[in-house]
Amino acid sequence: MLMLCTTDGSHQSLHVLPHAAAFARAAGMEIALARVYEEGEGWPDHDVRREALHAALAECGAGGRVIEEGRGTGESTAGAIARAAANAGATMIAMDTRGVGAIRHAIAGSTAIDVLRGSRLPVFVTGPGTGPAAKADGYRLAITTDGSPASRAAFVKLGPLLEASCMPVSVVGVYVPELADAPLTIELERREATCRAAAAMLPACITPSVGVVRAEEYERTEHAIIRAAHEIGASAIAMGTHGRGRSLHLFLGSVALGTVERSDLPVILCGQ
Repeated sequence: MLMLCTTDGSHQSLHVLPHAAAFARAAGMEIALARVYEEGEGWPDHDVRREALHAALAECGAGGRVIEEGRGTGESTAGAIARAAANAGATMIAMDTRGVGAIRHAIAGSTAIDVLRGSRLPVFVTGPGTGPAAKADGYRLAITTDGSPASRAAFVKLGPLLEASCMPVSVVGVYVPELADAPLTIELERREATCRAAAAMLPACITPSVGVVRAEEYERTEHAIIRAAHEIGASAIAMGTHGRGRSLHLFLGSVALGTVERSDLPVILCGQ
């Protein structure tokens, strides 16, 4: 299995690399660093540009190969990335959002979101607040769910990637009291049952912990997700996108992008 990590050559775009490398090591994946050259961009000497990519891999302690891809005439950068991923046989794409401020608006049409829309692969992203990369040893993934078809995409798509490593996983549901339709005890039981049903979709070698976090008064859903991830010691958060959960709208793009904006952990987005 291969994780394709993308860069445009800027320092900011390489922010994702150590995070991607940590996940790849924990999941037993190979990593490749890919540079897409824009039309009209100056092309440095072949050996020089490959050396720069290898140096970036070495700096974060990652082995792996490098891939160079030219963007075709009329082809979007996202299209070139998706094509490079398909040609390389990648099972995941990693990239930095380079968002600033209100990221849900700043990157609504960005390359990261276009890649998610144009590729069926999970997209591992770092946002503006992402902190230092976790160590591969002890790496834990938190997968959020509300039981919607969109949220199930994360379990379906990540299952095969996690099977080889049996990475520790926690399945997390979020309970927002003011949006609930039932008394507290019943609602918590319902959401825990939803989490257990989602957990059952993971490979048999994985025995995930399951829990429901209650959002505090006036707490945003994405804040509750991030808080829950920290409480269980997660190294990254995974969620489905482009779906509508019952009442919570947990996996609508606005909440997913809000999580990317506010999280100090990398986020894995899985489209349907």
